[in-house]
Amino acid sequence: MKKVVSLFLACLLSGCIASSADWQRVDVEEFDQAIEENESAFLLDVRTQTEWEQDGHLENATLIPHSELEEREGELPSEKDTMILLYCRSGNRSQDAAQTLVDLGFTNIIELETGINGWKDAGMPVSYE
Repeated sequence: MKKVVSLFLACLLSGCIASSADWQRVDVEEFDQAIEENESAFLLDVRTQTEWEQDGHLENATLIPHSELEEREGELPSEKDTMILLYCRSGNRSQDAAQTLVDLGFTNIIELETGINGWKDAGMPVSYE
């Protein structure tokens, strides 16, 4: 048992177990502020095409479903320190997507913890175009 605990601690300290400490999870207000203050940020929607069309999306967002991030890496910013503002429907898939982005080498990720559902519940605007 001591070996398992030691191995786990070594792995945790060396960074092989990632957590949301690798990116920021923020509420609607903080996410909106990040959009306002970072005009050059990459706004990324990781839902499906159907959700994008039916539920709307944030203006100027790019749609890349979370399951396609690795294969569509070329559509992401070339500079790994570019701010990526990330959201999904409810905040679950965006956590997986954030981890994928970290694994791809991105270092400046802000994730909307409530997803677009929380965004809309807060009365924030969405686009259907």
